[in-house]
Amino acid sequence: MVSHGFLQGLLIVGGGMAVSLALVWLIRRAFPADVLRRAHDATGNLLSVVGTLYAVLLGLIVVDAMVRFERAMDVVQEESNCLADIYLLAERLPDAQRMRLHELCRTYAYEVVDLEWPLMNRARVSVEARKTALAMVRGLDDFEPVTEAEKAVFPLLLEQLRELWDHRRERANTAEYGIPAVEWAALIIGGAVTILFAGLFSVENGRLQAVLTCLSALVIGLNLYLVSLFGYPFAGEMAVSSRPFMIDIGIFEGVYDTRPAHPAEESAGQGGAAATAEPPRQK
Repeated sequence: MVSHGFLQGLLIVGGGMAVSLALVWLIRRAFPADVLRRAHDATGNLLSVVGTLYAVLLGLIVVDAMVRFERAMDVVQEESNCLADIYLLAERLPDAQRMRLHELCRTYAYEVVDLEWPLMNRARVSVEARKTALAMVRGLDDFEPVTEAEKAVFPLLLEQLRELWDHRRERANTAEYGIPAVEWAALIIGGAVTILFAGLFSVENGRLQAVLTCLSALVIGLNLYLVSLFGYPFAGEMAVSSRPFMIDIGIFEGVYDTRPAHPAEESAGQGGAAATAEPPRQK
């Protein structure tokens, strides 16, 4: 079965090549060959300027999209780390606070995986998960540490709760805002103008000019496809995975007490990496 991402890439690259050929054909029909030859000097100078500006713009946006994707992966990992740390640190609290935080950690992890991750594919976040995160942040408002152990763990918990909320907000903002429409407009118009300038050169062999035009459109289309893939970290074929939170669920449910949580972990007595167990998905 053909994936949606493959069809999207085919549409961007193949459609761009078809449009480029149509533009070049229209130019060859609109201007005689001798007129184009006499304008080669002016056309070449303008093409060097326009092509350089577009190459810089396209490269910056592609790099920005990739950095955005990598940062989204880091934020998800950091948020899941904070959640696991809160759960483990809460074990040093009195029973009432410990049970409350443990239950909130479980609820939040399930809500993020089962409710919020599908919503982020549509640039939305879960209200239920946000309410649970707020309840977690405020879960120690009525707690006053008494023992030395509680006094030592209390500031650590507050710091992890603060970082959890900050990472959640950053993840929500990344999911809500992708590549701005004005950037897409600049990329598409700039690509069309660049191909248009390439068509203003008179080449006696029409097939050769078609090949050169298709190659130029192919490179531009592939870069636009990269922008579409990496510019929306929580949508599409290369969406950031919810696996860090699924590992948290496995930790909370005791799945990884005796089993490795990552493929790179090795169990004593086994020659290779042990297979990881998938945590439960339903609460």
